[in-house]
Amino acid sequence: MTKKRMWLGVTVAALAAGAIGQAQQSSAPPTYESMIVRSWKQAHDKLLAMAKDTQFPDDKLSYRPHPDARSVLEEFRHVTIGLEMSTAQLKGEQFDYMARDAADKTKPATRASIVSEMEAAIAASYPLVEKSPSPRLIFWLEHQGEHYGKLVSHYRANGIVPPASRC
Repeated sequence: MTKKRMWLGVTVAALAAGAIGQAQQSSAPPTYESMIVRSWKQAHDKLLAMAKDTQFPDDKLSYRPHPDARSVLEEFRHVTIGLEMSTAQLKGEQFDYMARDAADKTKPATRASIVSEMEAAIAASYPLVEKSPSPRLIFWLEHQGEHYGKLVSHYRANGIVPPASRC
């Protein structure tokens, strides 16, 4: 190996090592709070993508796998109620779940209605979660994850691939 090649190899290795070292120093591990915020947003972004997904036909929004189960539309509305309830908790406010659930029965059974309500609930939720990533949100993350799983099952039962699983 010539001196020139050896020098080039040493230089490239030194630059790479310096870049790796600098990247490791500048990227601190995520905090518990930042993980809550990131998980909250990822979960609800996936749920909103499903609500907006026109590959799941509007005429299937009433699909329920069993007579006692929520329909797809009802699952989306329940997720939205969860967002609203957790937002109220973060604000220190009371939330009347039964009244809110009853109000849903009078709303249009349309994708546009679902998406609009969920977007509004997300817009209210995200800034509060960023400001106060409370450990109480862990319960809500797990609960919303159950609904995401149900919706994935509804997709699969209807022969549709969920948005997060598409390549």
